[in-house]
Amino acid sequence: MKGLGCEVLDWRSIDERLVKRGELLLSLEFLERYEDELEAMNRGKEGRPFTLTSSHIEFLAVVRYLFGLPYRQLEGFTMALNRLLPRLPPADYSGLRRRILGIDLSLHESLEGS
Repeated sequence: MKGLGCEVLDWRSIDERLVKRGELLLSLEFLERYEDELEAMNRGKEGRPFTLTSSHIEFLAVVRYLFGLPYRQLEGFTMALNRLLPRLPPADYSGLRRRILGIDLSLHESLEGS
């Protein structure tokens, strides 16, 4: 086939590149400081204490927007995540919606213009 002007394809390399395109990397770094962040958020707070940190909400917002999940499905995601990582509490859809809509996106918007 080389004589006909065709290149020999390295299918293993091509396959690896295609697989890498499908990888989704979500950072779970927020877990490292979860308890500290939660304690700081609840320090001096009146009323019902927070159970989900702001970093956890941001993580869930990324999941929601990447996969196009409605809030009720995101609630199910938090339940499944809780079964895998019991330290992460499940959340109800209305609380998730309120907290996600309250995220300040100004930093993200300023990065888009760069």
